[in-house]
Amino acid sequence: MLRYVDNPQTLLELGCGTGKFGAKFSRDGFQIFGLDKSIEMLQIARVRAYKNFRIFCADMKDFSLSVKFDFIFSVHDTINYFLNINDLSKVLKSVKQIMHKDSIFMFDITTEYNIKKYFFNNKTDYSVRGIDVEWANEYDDDRKLIYSLLTFKSDRIADTEMHVQRIYSVNEIQTLLKRENLEIIDIFSDYSFNPVEEDTVMINFVTKKRQA
Repeated sequence: MLRYVDNPQTLLELGCGTGKFGAKFSRDGFQIFGLDKSIEMLQIARVRAYKNFRIFCADMKDFSLSVKFDFIFSVHDTINYFLNINDLSKVLKSVKQIMHKDSIFMFDITTEYNIKKYFFNNKTDYSVRGIDVEWANEYDDDRKLIYSLLTFKSDRIADTEMHVQRIYSVNEIQTLLKRENLEIIDIFSDYSFNPVEEDTVMINFVTKKRQA
């Protein structure tokens, strides 16, 4: 963040989930807000929302705030949950409304390499606080969609969740950012500042509003 913003005062995480990043930035003395549309996630995040960390429920495709933020970010492949370019365009339009001329918007997307190597037809079993979780994945190569079925079992519960994400190419994202008048400052690999390679797992985009 400090590589791109001098003395940032206000931060916003889109898709903050359970608030891990918000709590960390708050401990470091930054004023940070977290946005998510999942009430369940925000109930967990609320425990971490202290000091300079505030949370609110909203849809990334349609939100507005009176505050202009210095640094806006969305990580953990949140962007891949938007399954078409039109929805991504709505996200960017909402983001632009809360950016001033020096604001930075950084986000990541997961790659097809990552999905095919680590998730395609893969099943993972693990336990969290006495709950057994099975995570099964399938990938539709033609539609570029990854389907993740999570099954939760314990003495008290038995539930499932289906998550669907879309793989986007760098060219698709570049074209959309240009159309939405967002200038790309950097594209790098896996939060390393290295260039994107064939074995990149996460592609990181750093952008700002294009000035007229």
